Amino acid sequence: MLNTEESCQNYIRNQSPFKIAQQIRQDQELCQKQGLPSPLTLYLPNVKSPLGEQIAKELYPKNAPARYSYTIGAALYTGIVQGIQAYLHQMSPQLRHGSLPNVIEKIAESVPSVEDIETTLKVLGFCVKSSEDICINEGTPLKDVVQALNQRLRNPFSTEDKDVTKRRREERRCYICHFLITSAHPQYPALCKSCGGFNLASSNLSLPDALNLEGKTALVTGGRINLGFHTALRLLRCGAQVIVSSRYPRDAGVKYLAENDSEKWRKRLRIIGADFRAANDVFHLVAGIKQILRDWSTEKTGKLDILINNAAQTWTDSVKQERRAIELESQLRLEDNDFDSLLLDINYSPRVRGGVHSLNLLAFDTEQKRLNDMFPEEDGIIGRTENITSLSTTAEEPKSSWAQTLYEIPYEDVISAHSVNTFVPLILVRELLPLMGNPRPHTTINNHLSKPLAHIINVSAREGVFELTPTNRHKNGCHVHTNLTKAALNMLTETEAAVAWRDRKVAMNSVDPGYLSAAKEVVENRERNGGWDGCPIGWEDGAARVLWSVAVGESGKGAVWGRFLKDFRAGEGEERIAR
Repeated sequence: MLNTEESCQNYIRNQSPFKIAQQIRQDQELCQKQGLPSPLTLYLPNVKSPLGEQIAKELYPKNAPARYSYTIGAALYTGIVQGIQAYLHQMSPQLRHGSLPNVIEKIAESVPSVEDIETTLKVLGFCVKSSEDICINEGTPLKDVVQALNQRLRNPFSTEDKDVTKRRREERRCYICHFLITSAHPQYPALCKSCGGFNLASSNLSLPDALNLEGKTALVTGGRINLGFHTALRLLRCGAQVIVSSRYPRDAGVKYLAENDSEKWRKRLRIIGADFRAANDVFHLVAGIKQILRDWSTEKTGKLDILINNAAQTWTDSVKQERRAIELESQLRLEDNDFDSLLLDINYSPRVRGGVHSLNLLAFDTEQKRLNDMFPEEDGIIGRTENITSLSTTAEEPKSSWAQTLYEIPYEDVISAHSVNTFVPLILVRELLPLMGNPRPHTTINNHLSKPLAHIINVSAREGVFELTPTNRHKNGCHVHTNLTKAALNMLTETEAAVAWRDRKVAMNSVDPGYLSAAKEVVENRERNGGWDGCPIGWEDGAARVLWSVAVGESGKGAVWGRFLKDFRAGEGEERIAR
């Protein structure tokens, strides 16, 4: 049974790559059904290792062309493994890890050193003298000692004052209701039982058994990975025809076709390459969307039922990271593949920083001066010259943009964040709203009991609203550029929602999908202060929040529009216009 590190390591050593690939697929299916997968993916080697390559080959679609190369398999391997790992990390630590006896049994294979024995005696001596309730003394049986130490592995000794540690433990609050947790939900350790049940029930509203979107068309921007990917999958599985935009459309195609049920919905999926930092790409996207909608329409007029402005720039990838992604796209382009039919434009190629040259004013930025000295002009990856000297983040930065202050954020990041997070959603609403809903006038604006004819979801965040105090830790002098963009996105919703509902019966909302990912600085800080158990909810939970107002509207139970939504309801601070 694969439930400990030892059993997983033995399985990897003794089973064939084919069997390991089968187990990975089984675990992926369990994740999709919100079951309990094995922890095998936590111990698998990197895809570039010999075993990783062999497993990746076994993940090739069986009907793939003969020249379907390692590149495709590697993308499948990486995507599936990372997805399962993300699912595991949101689960309870007790469900993820093996117990201490298994660890001891593994260590017993080698002879302990003198230092090991001294450390053991020191730990046991500390436990005997400890004032904490550890129940170990000179007469305690070995079995009970092992059990007590195993408990300590899950709850390490604190170097803080005991009263402080106890108070922090007692003050652990539910992620949704914020009341003290007396009994955690078994699947969501950061939620109380009531909120965990509420989360699952609300999430189920946008699953295929409850939501039928056959005949509906949808656009999801930024749909290659994470929230956009899971949102688009829900729409596809509910029967919708879905258009996805991505900077890296071929990699997106690989990820979608890696899903076990892709044959059921692949004909209802189209992917358009677009980098929202480049204006030409945005208007090319608009034209492409209109073309696809006409092709899908029997009357050749084209209509859009669901617009999800999901694409966002929260923290900026380094140029090195962008180059790796572009190299993968270039390799995929050379392959005989099964996903070109999904792409609107097979000639699209991504560019570093969208191929946009920074403005001259950026040269006065101190960060810019440093980079001007570091990077000379050089040839771009796709056969054109990129002005790397005008880019703000060319190497692996020591601090992510999420942790940068007003004086540390490169001007280029400020501009690109507004372009991706605010300007493009505004353009898409302006250009596509005429294709949504019904243009006939509606006599009442407050008829919330009417069924919406179409939906616009602007994926926002709590960073776009006022907090109770100006010193709240969620803002407090960091990532001001993304906070600005989310506030602007919320104003797009508040300003245009009433008009969209009145004139076309289109329900427009902003949605905070929840705490789904964290910057490296946040994780490191949590690890230093009591441990990091992962984010409280996962991508599937976020997708459910994005689609909640759609599910409510399509059920005929009422219309939700003009709201800032969080956790399947109106979000905190929605009506807080002043302190």
